[in-house]
Amino acid sequence: METKKIKLGFGAGSIVALTFCVIGGIFTALGVTFLLNLDALRRNSTGSGDVRILPLIFGGIGLLFLLSGLAVAVARLHRRLRARRIVNAGYYVAAGGADLRVNFSVQVNGRSPYVMECHYQDPETGVLHVFDSRPLYYCPAELIGKPVRVYVEEGNFGHYYVDADSILPEVERH
Repeated sequence: METKKIKLGFGAGSIVALTFCVIGGIFTALGVTFLLNLDALRRNSTGSGDVRILPLIFGGIGLLFLLSGLAVAVARLHRRLRARRIVNAGYYVAAGGADLRVNFSVQVNGRSPYVMECHYQDPETGVLHVFDSRPLYYCPAELIGKPVRVYVEEGNFGHYYVDADSILPEVERH
């Protein structure tokens, strides 16, 4: 079975994770360097304070940032792997693209992305399931009402991937 390419994007969470990991790595390295050169710090210090606190401050802040960045990166990786697993399992429902809204809480280059809301009513239970697509930087207004594949984890509609790319035209910005 051919694996389907999914798009989740490089979002704000990825930028936060990368920034925190870089800052955390730098501060942790400084803390370790200060710890290894503690005798030289004592000899070269001109004040009356204790320089043993420097490795703790830099190392502690660095580890806090590094672990926070790694936690965000692992959570995003887990989300990507789950979406890939769900899509490759091949179980999907045909949901109708019911609504289109602008997500004003996110801006990239001064533009807010669109989110396509898809509805699927389970014929067995009668429950209406509402799914949101990934952020779309193309207005798919003409696609509202067309069926969209929503890959779901069998038995758990909370884990899903809206395959908006299957109905969106290829867009090139110039």
